[in-house]
Amino acid sequence: MEKMTSIIAVVVAAAIVLAGTALYVLYDLGDDDGDGNTVYYVVEPPSSMKGTLAAGQIDGYIAWEPFVSDSVVGGVGTVLKWSGEIVPNHPCCVVAVHDPFISDDEGQELAARFLKAHMNATDWINAAMENKASPEYNLLKEIAVDFTMRNESVVEEALDHMTFHYATDDDFTVALENFTEMYLDLGVIGEEKIADGGYENVTDFVDQYVNGSYLEIAQFVEPVDTILNPDSPIRLGFLSGDLHQLAQAVAKSSEVLGNGKSIFENYGLNVDDAIGAPFANGGAVMDAFAGGYVDIGYLGSPPAILKHLNAEVDTTILAQVNIEGSAIVVKTGSGIDNLNGLVGKVVATPGESSIQFLLLKIVLQQEGLSLKIRT
Repeated sequence: MEKMTSIIAVVVAAAIVLAGTALYVLYDLGDDDGDGNTVYYVVEPPSSMKGTLAAGQIDGYIAWEPFVSDSVVGGVGTVLKWSGEIVPNHPCCVVAVHDPFISDDEGQELAARFLKAHMNATDWINAAMENKASPEYNLLKEIAVDFTMRNESVVEEALDHMTFHYATDDDFTVALENFTEMYLDLGVIGEEKIADGGYENVTDFVDQYVNGSYLEIAQFVEPVDTILNPDSPIRLGFLSGDLHQLAQAVAKSSEVLGNGKSIFENYGLNVDDAIGAPFANGGAVMDAFAGGYVDIGYLGSPPAILKHLNAEVDTTILAQVNIEGSAIVVKTGSGIDNLNGLVGKVVATPGESSIQFLLLKIVLQQEGLSLKIRT
């Protein structure tokens, strides 16, 4: 049983993240189940992870906020490793559009207006975060509580563990290149997919997959008095209770502007939740894109990359949403205080296409540990 007895200590990927801010190395350890190096995983919606952790059905989990702080504030879990400790300043969620939606002038204008609303909502969030004594911060917490269905203490804790952002700058595109390279090196994306997609290399792929021109156009978009798409709402995809995607909840709120209109409405948009929204993970959002049920969606950048290349889902990334904001959580009092303590244990993840799964794989391989699904 060669796979059971040997560890292939071959470096398969090394990447400089975000223009040199961090160096991480991945190792392909093969299927070494049984030799004391294996951590097991299951797929589970983040909304149920706190409960299954408390019940002892799992030993830990990796999730996005507020599902990290929910366990910490509730005394159920302890953070073992923040995602920023694994890959500092990593981008997480993005705004993506279904390519058929922007195939004509009307769709392109609606997409630019959507991004203007996203930008305004993000700026409003950041301004509120800078003044926690302000009425805006109190409203922000109210919106976040309603969206996440978590209490104010959890929301306050969770908001401190991420940065909201929308620019598709060099740091962002370099990070997406690194994610893509990792998927290729791990064999999750076949090497042929780059050429089959008509791309010269990974850099060319990211350059084409990210279209920053809509953000540039959005800067010049002005409010309008009428709804431009009254009978054809933009069908919005997003994740269930994902605090990373708070900007879309803020843009929907009729209280932020103080005039009874939402930010979306201020820019002439009728926006409605897509069929199936909110979704369990980014892979499900991409599947909804593929099925023609979503026009614009918030989701993690890795599932957007993975499904675009592997499943040929016709989407384009238009903007960034947030940086960091995920963590590995273990049960309080479990005695697990390092990654080796997870060997032989079960960790829940949101799904193989999620950025959280990728981060878990990275950090375990940094420690010479492998990850295998529990059967």
